[in-house]
Amino acid sequence: MDKPTSDIKTKLNKSGVIAFVPGGDSMWPTLKNKKQSVIVNSKSGRLNVGDVAFYTRADGSYILHRVKEVVDGGYVMLGDSQINPEKVAEDSVFGVMAGFYRGKKYIDVNSKKYKDQVTKWYSNENRRLKKIKRFYLRRAVIRKIKGLFCKKEDKK
Repeated sequence: MDKPTSDIKTKLNKSGVIAFVPGGDSMWPTLKNKKQSVIVNSKSGRLNVGDVAFYTRADGSYILHRVKEVVDGGYVMLGDSQINPEKVAEDSVFGVMAGFYRGKKYIDVNSKKYKDQVTKWYSNENRRLKKIKRFYLRRAVIRKIKGLFCKKEDKK
């Protein structure tokens, strides 16, 4: 049986646009894990540096990551909270994020405010890396604390 998400690509190809709630932390701080609905349009031509591409990996997983560099035959992608870029073939990319909702507020990727935030995030690599490190450290501490409390409750 196909994974439920396998219909995403088909739906996008048919309608030209889809909305869904992505999971994971790789696009933090732009997208928070399972907190925002994203709107993705079908890809129509080459993407540009800064676009958030929707693509598949060889293992079949769907990924939303930012285009860091446009290269022959594809792109170099990087999640906003990642440090290791990955090369992605042109034919693996089938969508591009048009915007997302933070609560009831729609953020258009073409808005000046959004573009300024992305530019600021990538303008100082050392600062970006320090913030990423703090984010993942804080997340690990919170999980550890929750794990301690869950274990105590299970013993009762």
